[in-house]
Amino acid sequence: MKGELSIVTLPRSIEPGDVVLGTRRCSERRFFLRPDRETCQVFAYCLARCANKYGIELHEFVVMSNHYHLVFTDPHGNRPEFFRDLNKQVASAVNVRLKRFENMFAPGSYNAPKLLEAGDIEAKCIYTLTNPTAAGLVKAPRYWEGVSSWGMEYGETRVIERPEVYFRDCMPTTVELRLTRPADLYPTLDDRAARQRLRQRTEQRAYELAESIRSKGGGFLGMKRVLRQPCDSAPHTRAQRFGIKPNVAGKNKWARIEVLQTLKSFLTRYVEARLAWVAGLREVEFPPGTYLMARRFGVTVAPVFN
Repeated sequence: MKGELSIVTLPRSIEPGDVVLGTRRCSERRFFLRPDRETCQVFAYCLARCANKYGIELHEFVVMSNHYHLVFTDPHGNRPEFFRDLNKQVASAVNVRLKRFENMFAPGSYNAPKLLEAGDIEAKCIYTLTNPTAAGLVKAPRYWEGVSSWGMEYGETRVIERPEVYFRDCMPTTVELRLTRPADLYPTLDDRAARQRLRQRTEQRAYELAESIRSKGGGFLGMKRVLRQPCDSAPHTRAQRFGIKPNVAGKNKWARIEVLQTLKSFLTRYVEARLAWVAGLREVEFPPGTYLMARRFGVTVAPVFN
């Protein structure tokens, strides 16, 4: 109808400096990212290359057989492009390895809720590192042989060689994968002590998860059996469907309410600005956090006032 604007996909508010938990799942939950040596090298190479290209500060990461988790800071507001390139490069290289031609990742887009406070950042770092234990694969994070930040120190850089599969000779022969400490994590501690504290709390959480699994008569698959799983197989458990896809993650109720109100205001102002822009008012100002319209059409975006 005249004067109305249909937005099929709601716009994301992308602001520089956000700390987020990024997640992407494989199509039909299949084990296309099974952590064999070649797949691990492909993912680590793509992760390092894309993080460096877009200025992403990686805090924690783990790659499971059918999904991955990344906790990172996005200083320049580049995460849509970062995820686009990371997912595209990983999917292309893995499909070549597996001799596949269909989509490797599930339909839709990545999920990246904003982490609101230091406690939320710590919680999601621990959640990320304990994912293999929570899934009943290994009894502690140190036993997971897939791509993981568990063994890295803050400030450590690892050199990742270019995989033999898929990547052309014009691509860098090596890239650097760096782990960065979250700015708000344990501010009274130095990097070494902060890393030690996070590991201790992660090990405690992994122990609790392991005990819970054992108390219910369960056990752990172990890396040998993980690596024997066919790449086109999937978990026997039923996937959760039609759940909420959060935009923020935080334990503080009032912090969540404040941010959600800000996001609601952003959406209202965005729709109003886009209606005006479609009507021909090219000087209209879009709200802070506007990403795609700014990158694609160069619209004016209001400054952020702290």
